[in-house]
Amino acid sequence: MIQDQKGQFSLRLIQKCPVCGSDYTEGRIEILDEDEKSFLVYLSCGFCSSGLIVRVMTLPHGLIGNAILTDLAAPEVLSFSESPTVLGNHVLEIHELINKDSSFIEKMRRN
Repeated sequence: MIQDQKGQFSLRLIQKCPVCGSDYTEGRIEILDEDEKSFLVYLSCGFCSSGLIVRVMTLPHGLIGNAILTDLAAPEVLSFSESPTVLGNHVLEIHELINKDSSFIEKMRRN
């Protein structure tokens, strides 16, 4: 799909802001990333400024899309999409470190 078609397609998928119900306009749609099988779109509401991240993928049985309401700006979304993947082992390591250091838990409770 060419870029203009992608923007038009995403408008058909999500026409109104999920927060305030206002219509999205083409000027508020940014295609952040694309490859042969998917694209990542950032929509921002012109009325309430809420942001929506939409990933649309082409699969053998058709198109599938996911949308996430966010408080991130488009450049922040890009920086997270380009960062390394967090694996289950990383989460377990952090969990073990937190459990070993009880002062960490106390510091977090005070903040």
